Amino acid sequence: MTVFDIGEIKSWAKSNFTDAWIATAKLIPSSTEISLTTEGRPHLVRELIQKSRQILLNLGFDEVENLTILADSDVVKQYGPEARVILDRAFYLAELPRPDIGLSARKIAQLKKIAEEIDIEKLQIIFRNYKKGEIEADNLIEELIAGLGITDCQATELLDKVFPEMRKLRPVPSDKTLRSHMTATWFHTLAALQNKTSFPVALFAVGPRYRNEQREDARHLRVHHSASIVIMDPAMSLDAGRTITKNIIQQYGFSDIKFETKTATSKYYAPGQEQEVFINHKGTWLEIADIGMYSPVALANFDIKYPVFNAGFGIERLGMLIYEIDDVRRLAYPQFSVTEYSDEEIAKSITYIASPKTARGQKIARAIEETARRHKDEIAPCEFLAWRDRSIEVKIVEKEAGKRLIGPAGFNEICVANGTIYSDIVPSGVHTGINYIHAIAMGAAAAIESSHNNLTYQVKGIRHLSDLNLQIPESVRQHIEGQQKKIGIGGAVFVTIETKKL
Repeated sequence: MTVFDIGEIKSWAKSNFTDAWIATAKLIPSSTEISLTTEGRPHLVRELIQKSRQILLNLGFDEVENLTILADSDVVKQYGPEARVILDRAFYLAELPRPDIGLSARKIAQLKKIAEEIDIEKLQIIFRNYKKGEIEADNLIEELIAGLGITDCQATELLDKVFPEMRKLRPVPSDKTLRSHMTATWFHTLAALQNKTSFPVALFAVGPRYRNEQREDARHLRVHHSASIVIMDPAMSLDAGRTITKNIIQQYGFSDIKFETKTATSKYYAPGQEQEVFINHKGTWLEIADIGMYSPVALANFDIKYPVFNAGFGIERLGMLIYEIDDVRRLAYPQFSVTEYSDEEIAKSITYIASPKTARGQKIARAIEETARRHKDEIAPCEFLAWRDRSIEVKIVEKEAGKRLIGPAGFNEICVANGTIYSDIVPSGVHTGINYIHAIAMGAAAAIESSHNNLTYQVKGIRHLSDLNLQIPESVRQHIEGQQKKIGIGGAVFVTIETKKL
């Protein structure tokens, strides 16, 4: 089984990318077979997108694909004086400039060291064509290989070592934005179709919206999906749109629906013609959609001659209700979400880092724990025999005068309550069945099993689970920290276990 040494690979690539890139290819398994034996699981958001598409198709809407990248002037045409506030939430796109790449005598000498037979004139032609945009950036390496007759590695090294200015390029802002509202792109689609089809023009699009949220949290994502509809017809009204919207929502299984006119109307809607749509979910009214009639001013800015109704349904918001998930991050990106664990599951997840593998090792561990318990209050200097057989003897010792054999936290019990791992003098909460000396004894016995020499196993202060020879899975640790709980393990043990070969 192949497991990459990530630290070593990173270090190697940093010092010499090309060498690391070539050599690490040998680490990849070959001539293997992998069987996929179970049916795949769909993503919940994609599943709901498909359901939404089918609902809208069944109701007579035609599906279209809207533009994703828009000039910021389009937002100005829709929102008028409100545009600057809306653009604050938009992602602007930037582009890397095509550099002028010069070939000095020093650079030519460097090139010759990499590929002695390189044709400098042909290289200059390639760079000129790249600058003019006749060669796409992702094709540049391929053009260098084909045009100069050099290898893949030589082409990569050439760009990396001889032309560092390529790495220093910085993006230049443009006026292009990613759509923050599906509405932004409907105007172009409607303008293109208004004279090409019969009325009513009923369209839908399901796709992502990109919003520069200050943060992502349980209710906000920077990329989320909208099922958006428009209906264009000379007789279209808000009343007709409400009826259609109610029919759509009922297809998702919601029946108790209400509409409320917004106090502040978005400027691409006509005054008083924007409404929020709520459903009654388990006794609470929750907003799931926004509807309205486009403003004639916004329509005129795109040369659209007919009334247009628009409604937008947030896919993730619908999904949180339908699938009863209270955090949109868990719905959209379950692979990054922190798994929830009960106190019982946390307690069961605590395991030994090392433990004895043989019956003899298990007996040594028990003997260490029992001896420590029996003599824990004896005052040093002292030592007590815990185990002896034909090959070794194991003692618990304390040499510092006046100290007890075992420190005050030696027999603390490890417990879990309210998502926190903690220690207590007596078992409480969910008890793991593990105390400090027991965990230490297991680690000592495991070390004794694997050692062929005299051994000293010593534990002093406890700050982390690992100090006690204990561990938890990373997913459990993420859950505890994500809930702002603690792993409250601490205290003084001061135990020394010595073995002597006989």
